[in-house]
Amino acid sequence: MAMRRQALTMGLATLGALAPAAAFADESTAARRAAAAFEQGLPFTQFTLGAGMLTLPAADVCPVSLDRCEQGETSLAFSLHNLYRYGALGVGAGIIWALDLSADQAPGAGTLERAHERSYFLVEAEVRYYGIRYNTWEFWVGGTFGGVVVNDSWSVLADREPYADTAFVGPRAATLGTEGLAAGLGIGAEWTFADNWSFGSQVRYASWFLPGRQERLPTGDLASLKGRVDMIDIGVTIAYRIAL
Repeated sequence: MAMRRQALTMGLATLGALAPAAAFADESTAARRAAAAFEQGLPFTQFTLGAGMLTLPAADVCPVSLDRCEQGETSLAFSLHNLYRYGALGVGAGIIWALDLSADQAPGAGTLERAHERSYFLVEAEVRYYGIRYNTWEFWVGGTFGGVVVNDSWSVLADREPYADTAFVGPRAATLGTEGLAAGLGIGAEWTFADNWSFGSQVRYASWFLPGRQERLPTGDLASLKGRVDMIDIGVTIAYRIAL
């Protein structure tokens, strides 16, 4: 009986020791499969995180009134993409979120200290063609199509710096969302610096097609953008490949 208990204890200890090794072996196998798929042109999935600057170089931004517009603005942008790769072709989708780097003053009593902020959210389908591959480098061209939401938000000092920590029901600012379509083209490069990891850069141009007339809140605040808007997105990316 004692020998059985000893054998059982040794067996459990052996399994406990082998479990991490087996998990590591499985992970290494999956990594090798993904690397082999990349080298041999077999299907794999690529997840990409990006950061950069989203610029509207020629847009008439009018958050206050139709006769008080500013031309162009630049926002900080973050993106997440999932791409299905088969050889030189990549098909997938992604999201982009961008936040205006500065807050504008908004009309109203000076004691309220009203401010205006703007953000952007895009959901797009994407197609890429990796036409050039040289050693650890790949170069691609592609196109995107999807939707864009421009979110304008107006707040007063009491919204940004509440007098108490009491949580109230409802938003702390007046918001207005403008929805439209987005279509664009892009080019980029990716450098594989480790197994299944790549670092890249990209430049995209897109046209946003927003309603031709700005919406207005009961407070008199107007949506910032209208009509066709040109967008340029410049950023860097990091990607990880997973075998199917």
